[in-house]
Amino acid sequence: MTMLAMPGHVWGLVSSSVSVSQLVAAITASVSVAINPVPHIESRLISVVQVIAYCIARAVYNLSFHPLTKYPGPKLAAVTDLWWAYASTTGRYPWVVEDALRQYGDVVRIAPNELVFFTLQAAKDIYLAQEKNLELFVQVGYDALDTGDGGISGETDPVKHREIAKKLAPAFSPRNFKAKEAAVQTHIDLFVQKMKDFGAREEGMELQRWSDWLALDLSADMTYGREMGQMRDMKDSLLLSSTLKLNLFITLSQITRKFRLLSPLMYLAIPPSVWFALSKLIRMNSEDVKTRIERRGKTGHLDYFEQLLPADKPVPEDRKQIYHLENVAGQLLLAQWQPLANQFYSLIFFLLREPGAHAALVEEVRMAFETYDAIDTETMGGLKYLQACAQENFRLHQDTVDGLPRVSPGAVVDGAYIPQGVTCQISYFAAARSPRFFTEPLKFRPERWLSPDHPRFDPKYKVDNLKASKPFSQGPRGCPGGAIASAVLRLFIAKVLWQFDLEAAPGQDGLSFDRDFKFMTFWERPPFWVRLTPRGRE
Repeated sequence: MTMLAMPGHVWGLVSSSVSVSQLVAAITASVSVAINPVPHIESRLISVVQVIAYCIARAVYNLSFHPLTKYPGPKLAAVTDLWWAYASTTGRYPWVVEDALRQYGDVVRIAPNELVFFTLQAAKDIYLAQEKNLELFVQVGYDALDTGDGGISGETDPVKHREIAKKLAPAFSPRNFKAKEAAVQTHIDLFVQKMKDFGAREEGMELQRWSDWLALDLSADMTYGREMGQMRDMKDSLLLSSTLKLNLFITLSQITRKFRLLSPLMYLAIPPSVWFALSKLIRMNSEDVKTRIERRGKTGHLDYFEQLLPADKPVPEDRKQIYHLENVAGQLLLAQWQPLANQFYSLIFFLLREPGAHAALVEEVRMAFETYDAIDTETMGGLKYLQACAQENFRLHQDTVDGLPRVSPGAVVDGAYIPQGVTCQISYFAAARSPRFFTEPLKFRPERWLSPDHPRFDPKYKVDNLKASKPFSQGPRGCPGGAIASAVLRLFIAKVLWQFDLEAAPGQDGLSFDRDFKFMTFWERPPFWVRLTPRGRE
């Protein structure tokens, strides 16, 4: 990068340990003298000079004197957060970071005060570091909206987060899920019934839409017993249609945490139709929580809200506490909907591009169950290839691709001391797709997850480091619902493959995960038309 010529006394300052404020003072004095020797300089011009001086000084400091100067990365990223901000809004952030790690090495500076790591040891050092059962690398906080309450996913205080997580933990136990399974089966069965009517049409069914309907219907029911009815009515709910249109806005709300002066501009990313719906959506969530509180102990099945406010606890009257419940419930709703929709979609997407894997899974499922009604999570336990397909799908299509940024307390990460206050993140996405850890890393190969005694085991994959795939992260903030997500995905695909013969509709062969999928705050999946023909019907 070409540096601007500076007066001699400025270079005298930057030749030793300096601060941005010292550089600003020096540059301001020099530029002021150079442009206006008259002592009565206008205040407006002084302000402009100070801004220019600050920008120059900050660039010099970030490039030459910042504690992260030794780490490689794009030069623009070292100077300003603009590189990171642009990557975040392109829809290509996971791939951009992956390319940067491939180009610069295992630790890359992606912003003036931010590093992204690649290795498994770095992930352990960042996300598993604890003291007295409290995380040491705390969440940065800018991945949640400014609501005044972080709920659970946006809570930055380790103590408060632990309290909420501990309260919710029983909701994600195998025993608790078993109590919910009948409700899960009901939603999947409705999907299957709808596919009998609409899946075999010449044009097929559009998987993006149907996977969203199924996942959000299921998530609302599992969160607080709410019936969305999207599959029944074959229509987007207001929540679904509005949320999908807020992808850019939510991403900008994260970015403007670093560009506070630009915060008002993020509201331009809200479509006019959504503006009028926002107040209604907020009111709907409040009413859903209020209704669920009134129905305590009277629900048809266990849901996550049961853990937030058990029936034997007093009803909260404090508005702040109720608002907290609304935030947690809303986060649980979204946290289950999007990942499940992604996995329902992508597992079919990948299977239809790998005829061998598709045929092997169909054979295993249909040989294991004599009837459709016999399929449940308990009887699926012995279907190793089904489990391998689910794990491979989680590896290729992850939801932990935003970096999961954390703030260093001043600690060693993968052998290097990272100063206090530096933002650290890991690229699970890059690691799970790296030839360093996986053979044919970009291919859907369930065989890599099989044990040597399985008939479909392929020794070609025996050297794969399966621990490099962490679709649910790890540590105190790791997703507690990973086992449930896997069980629901396997139940879904087993029932669908038992009942239907699947094929992509004409014209779908050109779709590519690396080209057509996008990620900002939510994944954006391309329309994908699939035929589901009931078994025995030509």
